[in-house]
Amino acid sequence: MSLLLLGVDLTVLDMTVGNVHGSVRLVLGLVLGCFVPGWSIVGLLKIGNAWLEICLTVAVSLALLMVVAQILMTMHAWHLVLLQEVTCEACLPSLIWQSRGRRRARRQAR
Repeated sequence: MSLLLLGVDLTVLDMTVGNVHGSVRLVLGLVLGCFVPGWSIVGLLKIGNAWLEICLTVAVSLALLMVVAQILMTMHAWHLVLLQEVTCEACLPSLIWQSRGRRRARRQAR
């Protein structure tokens, strides 16, 4: 899952920086908002229960984005594109770390 979300994160970042619009960016942006920030935190916990991890991922993602959005609106600094870019960049190290760790574990298991 980490590798898939890493791909979504990089794709959305490229599309945002490249000012690409359309339905693909919309769908990937929704996936980014609902899963990437939460998985960046929940994935590190390695809970082992898939349904619990998915539910926690969505809950943490939406909670983080709502808090950050509320702070930005309160400070009169709301800018959705910037929020998307910062979210992508902030989640990138955790997703890279998790993707590498899981690939190493698979190699050692062989």
